[in-house]
Amino acid sequence: MTTIRTRSIAGLAAATLLLSPALAGCGQAAETVAENAMENALSGADVNIEDDSVTITDDQGNQMAAGENIALPDNWPAEVPAFDGGTLSIVTVSPDGVYAAWTTDGSAQEVADAYGASLEDAGYTVGTQGNAAGSIFREYKGNGWIVTISSAESDSETMLMVTGAADESGSMDDSTTDDSMSSDDSS
Repeated sequence: MTTIRTRSIAGLAAATLLLSPALAGCGQAAETVAENAMENALSGADVNIEDDSVTITDDQGNQMAAGENIALPDNWPAEVPAFDGGTLSIVTVSPDGVYAAWTTDGSAQEVADAYGASLEDAGYTVGTQGNAAGSIFREYKGNGWIVTISSAESDSETMLMVTGAADESGSMDDSTTDDSMSSDDSS
């Protein structure tokens, strides 16, 4: 049920971000109406819309923020390092795990290597890793967490996506895959 609720929160937040430019011209009253509508739709979740961002927190500890000028929430686990040098665009924290995405300069390889180094400095070890169509995928284990990263280039920027979940398995596959798919942009 948490997964469905988290997806609902993410969907409503995305819709709110799309409507934010329209709401901006209407002032505080329109912003308050939008916040109240989302809070009612989410059964009492706290919704905060500011400028070009939205933050949603529910009574079960789920928190989501998306947009511009957002930061990792206070309940982001200290065991999972933040990416240094990018612009955070979305973050979710729930009892099931965490997700964040940053945009930055640099190649997908450079970004994956930089964040991978910060994970290794924090005590993580790399396990499964691969490359498909220019995107870098890696899974790290450490500090009671499994952290999966994906780094991909798009237009003039690179996006780093980080997903973390508590490590309940006690083991990790140390395999490496390399998919030689081309990065043909003609599709």
